[in-house]
This record gives sequence, structure tokens and C-alpha cells, in this order.
Amino acid sequence: MVVEIAPRTFADGPRTFADGPRGVRRAPDFADNAVLVARDLLSPTVARLVVRPDAGVAPFVAGQYLALGVRVDDRIVQRPYSTASDPEHADAHEFLVRHVPDGALTPRLWELPVGSRVRLGPPKGAFTLLGDDQRAHLFVATGTGLAPFLGMLRTLARRQNPPRTILVHGAARTEDLVCGDEIASLAAGGLPMTYVPTISRPDDPANRAWKGRTGRAEAVLASVLRSAELPPEGLSAYLCGNPGMVAAAEIALLAHGVAPADIHAERYWTAAATTA
Repeated sequence: MVVEIAPRTFADGPRTFADGPRGVRRAPDFADNAVLVARDLLSPTVARLVVRPDAGVAPFVAGQYLALGVRVDDRIVQRPYSTASDPEHADAHEFLVRHVPDGALTPRLWELPVGSRVRLGPPKGAFTLLGDDQRAHLFVATGTGLAPFLGMLRTLARRQNPPRTILVHGAARTEDLVCGDEIASLAAGGLPMTYVPTISRPDDPANRAWKGRTGRAEAVLASVLRSAELPPEGLSAYLCGNPGMVAAAEIALLAHGVAPADIHAERYWTAAATTA
């Protein structure tokens, strides 16, 4: 693996996506069908939640999401989160969840005791890894948009001849560049990967020790494409994060000559995403 600079271990890598009013349902529709088996703080604001369904993990494809919900009085509050799990080796689902202090769900997930019962919906979504695609893979994420890419990276790492992979991960602070150790271990296991972390707020005191790239993920994308010498016709691009990044990254990729059909974007994001 080529690592442009190693992030701090104690740092942040699905985003918190809310489904708005549809995320609230009356208690009769709610059935506890899973258990919270682990919660690990990856940074002061990001946790990895591990949730095990009672009936076992249903078949899913790397990149899909599931609704995770808890009971609140006479209703349930649930939000869709991308699973970071490897479809071939999952006995539970892993989620990266950002804490929203005034949110309807994440403060409860932070306080929920391990072992508590929760609701987990079926896997959904079309933002999935294409099978048997040997072209170079470019993943561009911001914040906890890293989550579906962890599942994709784990899947690629199992292939006998995994494709060349470039991961660009943007965050506001170094502490939000989570999962660097796991990314490094996947590369050490044989995945030919270049990891490009970048910080969008270099003047923030929290980033004073940062020596790597600065700028938003979409802003550094053009230079990454040039330095990696990625031919547009031999590239599969995947984008996940805030809508502004996704839109700007698409423009940069199209300007590079990547065909629209080879740009795959996760668009499950609403205005309520910041209120989870």
C-alpha cells in the first residue's frame, strides 16, 4: 500500500443518513429482532456499532444499507446506515455512526447498553460493488461515508487477483480519519491500495500536527487522478459522502474523461441527515 500520510489511530470513515418522518413509526410496527453486541469509540464523535440479527445475517452485497432503530416511548426512531461488514464473513453488521448531540437517534445509541434489543431492517440499496470488475477502483468518501467502502475493500481483498484500488477519504479533522489501522491491514494482506487522507480545515487547532494533504476530498481529486496515472477508460469510481462532495467529484471525474456509467454514487442523503 502507498500511504501518503498515516492518520492518528484515534480518529474517525455510514455517515448518518436519516429517512425523515418515515424514520418514526408507531410501536405496534416495531419488533426487536437484533441485539447491540459492541460499541467502540473510534473518535470523540464516531462509534462503530456491531448489531447481530436474531435470525442471522441475511444475504447482502457490499455497499448496501439497513435501517437501525430503537424504541422511544410509543414509537420507534430509525435511520438507514450502510453496513461496513464483509458479506462472506458476517455474523453481524458493523455501522459507523456519527454522534449528533441534539439528534433523535444517535444520543440514544450512544447511551444504549451493550446487550440491548434493537430493530434492524433488511439490506437495501443499489450502491454496490460490481462483481468481476478488474479495472482500477477509486473510492472517494467524506466522514462516515467510509463505511460502505470498508465492506467493499474487505470484499476486494478476498479476490485472488484484486484490482488496483485508490481510497480518498476527506474529513474536517484528523480525529475523523477513522479506521486507518484496518485499511493498512487490508493492504498488508495483499490488496494493492493507495490511501489518500485529506483534511479540509488545516487551520483548526485540532489539526496542527497534520502534515498530509489539505483540502476537501473533491478538491484533491484531480491531482490524485494525475499522480496515480489513472486512465479514464480503465476506472470504476464510487462516491459516498455529503451531496456537495458527490456532485463536485462527479464533475472532476467527467472532466478527467470517466464515462458517466462508470461513476457510482450513494445518494441516500436527506436534509434530516444532520438531525439523527
